[in-house]
Amino acid sequence: MVDSKDTITAISTPHGEGGLAVLRISGPDAVRIARKIFQSTGQQTRFENHRVYHGWIKEGNESIDEVVMTLFKAPDSYTGEDVIEISCHGGVFVTRRILEMIINQGARPAEPGEYTQRAFINGRIDLSQAEAVAELIRSQTEASRRVAVYQLEGRLSEKLNTVRKDLIRITSLLEIELDFGEEDVQFANRNEIQNSLFAIKLEIDKLILTYKRGRVCREGIRMVISGRPNVGKSSILNTLVEKERAIVTEIPGTTRDLIEDVLDIEGILFTITDTAGIRDMNNITDPIEKEGIRRSEKALRSSDLVLLVFDNSQPIHEDDESLIQLVMREKKDVIAVINKIDLKSRIEENRLRKRLDGVQFVKVSALNREGIDNLIQTLRNQALSGELPETGELVLTNLRHRDSLIHANESISQAEKSLKENMSQEFIAMDLRSALEYIGEITGQTTPEDVLNYIFSEFCIGK
Repeated sequence: MVDSKDTITAISTPHGEGGLAVLRISGPDAVRIARKIFQSTGQQTRFENHRVYHGWIKEGNESIDEVVMTLFKAPDSYTGEDVIEISCHGGVFVTRRILEMIINQGARPAEPGEYTQRAFINGRIDLSQAEAVAELIRSQTEASRRVAVYQLEGRLSEKLNTVRKDLIRITSLLEIELDFGEEDVQFANRNEIQNSLFAIKLEIDKLILTYKRGRVCREGIRMVISGRPNVGKSSILNTLVEKERAIVTEIPGTTRDLIEDVLDIEGILFTITDTAGIRDMNNITDPIEKEGIRRSEKALRSSDLVLLVFDNSQPIHEDDESLIQLVMREKKDVIAVINKIDLKSRIEENRLRKRLDGVQFVKVSALNREGIDNLIQTLRNQALSGELPETGELVLTNLRHRDSLIHANESISQAEKSLKENMSQEFIAMDLRSALEYIGEITGQTTPEDVLNYIFSEFCIGK
């Protein structure tokens, strides 16, 4: 873990030209450094907390830039330390010049995520809130922003702290009994413990079940449009994203490489990949088309959702059958799309529905947008398997959190088993302590240092 006693600095706004740039200084020497390089246009002799000052960055008698400086005194700052923020003009050169001046006065460049890491170390936020900061910065839709803010507000922490208190209460009673082992004293009724553990597991299970929706909100859906050549995959992509993203012709095999675009459907981000038409490579001599098919199959395997497209104007082809087998073998979530419903139907729809039993079907004409709104709504419903998180609803978005809660519940289940078998309090308490450690990994109370370092290394510099 980096040294939290140093004074650190970084440019906290994106690199490049802009109207403004913000530099941040945090640590015990922040105010001293600011006094060395900043000259106020007012008559202030001392800086006051949570005040904004107008003035100039100066090197000797030379004015470098006109700036606004803000002071946040410890512990009332983002990091819990003295923090200075300097808003200067957003040129690349002038920003770097001021940064160099700060470093020359004794600060060192901040590591990625070090400001948020210090906020965690100094008790301003817990680890789940720190991770929410990164998620908020990376959010690309309203849904991802919303769930990140709820976590940043501490709602997950509050829920987990309630669970921890209940587990600690039970564990403490059992451990007190160990101190009176020879006297055969019971401080905790076994039926009450059993009921309490059941209720705790139920609360944790409810959280775990929110992960699928939370992950979709956070990461979106990787969707592949797949089908044999000339069924209208590229037309569907163009219609969904409402621009000519892919070339559309009547010539089979026009799409050779993967074409990718994004679509925001009611707060859910879909990364859509249009693939080369998949057909039997034994009948293909063109090496470029073969490579396109290989890439298509790879994209299909790594996708969350497959839009399996069929041509309404053609009978089911052996290439359709091969593709169905591939998708079913990969156990993918699938939506079947029958395209070209503006043409006379020759497809054997009943046979197709039997082959894709349980799969939702949507009929469209990408050419005239018929059925496209229904397809968009189907995509949204399939992605969420329900509704978006409601205002104020807590959902898990982080795989690490979900896995820790699963392990916690496994430990509680083992404690329940020990209770039923009338085993010693020592074994029950040990399992409950294990559950507490898993929950503590989420909030940072028991998280190993290497995990902490990895989490903060994923942040951008300046945050």
